[in-house]
Amino acid sequence: MKNSFKILLAFAIVGMFAFTGCEKSGDKDSTTAGNVTTEESAGHDHDHDHDHDHDDEEEASLSDWEGEWNSIATYADDEKVQGAYKEVAERDKITEEEAKQNFAEHVKVEFGAVKIEDGKITFYDAPNGNEIDSSNFEYVDKHPMEHGGKTYYWYEFKSDGKFEHVLLMPVHGEETMPHFHLRTGSDVESMLGMDDWYPTFVSPTVTLDQVYEEIAE
Repeated sequence: MKNSFKILLAFAIVGMFAFTGCEKSGDKDSTTAGNVTTEESAGHDHDHDHDHDHDDEEEASLSDWEGEWNSIATYADDEKVQGAYKEVAERDKITEEEAKQNFAEHVKVEFGAVKIEDGKITFYDAPNGNEIDSSNFEYVDKHPMEHGGKTYYWYEFKSDGKFEHVLLMPVHGEETMPHFHLRTGSDVESMLGMDDWYPTFVSPTVTLDQVYEEIAE
């Protein structure tokens, strides 16, 4: 009787470990939305976790950013978000005007909206505005950026259009406000060296409450 009990106990322990191993191997911290693998984000702006970076040997595709996106700067003067500058001013002990100027510099860009599809980026002067340029872009490389003890990546694309080089950071913040950062210019090294320049592009469905929270962070 004792031997039978020991045998049953042994099988139970083996079964428990086998089940635990399967459960762990099936766990996934990320979910997939469209072409972008997303993870729960934490922090603000570029402090979000960007764990949906591509493998070293895999080329990035503009399809990962496909869609219509508005610059968050186009919402910065709306009356409903002005209270956010007051919160920042009180927290950082600066004037509201300084808080507003700091945010404007942080997200400044030469256009108000973009549409990304079929390997092409179309730039507009404002949401639902006039087209500035539309060009095909080819992937060039990805560039690491160290921040807060973590490594993030800018993905470089190049075209023969008005905006020769574009740097894109993966879409993130899906739990609160899906957005990504985009830099443009003619000198990639110079763009990579800017520590506090993060033009931010959001979905046209963004709410002013979400913009308010982004400014106030």
